Amino acid sequence: MKLLFWNCRGAGNNIFKRNLTEILRIHKLDILVLMENKVPLSSMGMFFNNLGFTASTSVGPTGRAGGIWILWDNLTVNVRVSSANYQAIHATVHKESYDDWVLSAVYASPLLRNRDQLWGEMEAMAENMTAPWLVAGDFNDFATQGERRSFTPNSNMG
Repeated sequence: MKLLFWNCRGAGNNIFKRNLTEILRIHKLDILVLMENKVPLSSMGMFFNNLGFTASTSVGPTGRAGGIWILWDNLTVNVRVSSANYQAIHATVHKESYDDWVLSAVYASPLLRNRDQLWGEMEAMAENMTAPWLVAGDFNDFATQGERRSFTPNSNMG
């Protein structure tokens, strides 16, 4: 099973579309997870349908920040969402000839207090988890201030 997690920092532009089309041509993905897409999924529906992703679930961006999309072809894989909020989508994935497993697609808040809430939620899930579990995404966390960087002028910390 092939998956791609991508913090695309904006999904509506032509460069993103061209790059994603090429990635899909080469890798033939089963599931695509996009974070920080900055546009509503509804504005991209036909584009993804044309690429073979006929089913999806999403948490929309807040303004032009954040957002998580999970897209898949429902003829090859089934994704059943169990919960979703602005920081994570949790789902069970089923594909013929594979054991079911749990997918948690994360786009954590850059605010520490909100990330703490996410970690509390994840710890509660872990206590009851019996299936294989993949947790992946953008955790907006760093080990040291030296790792922190921004693309806006004069906002680098360190």
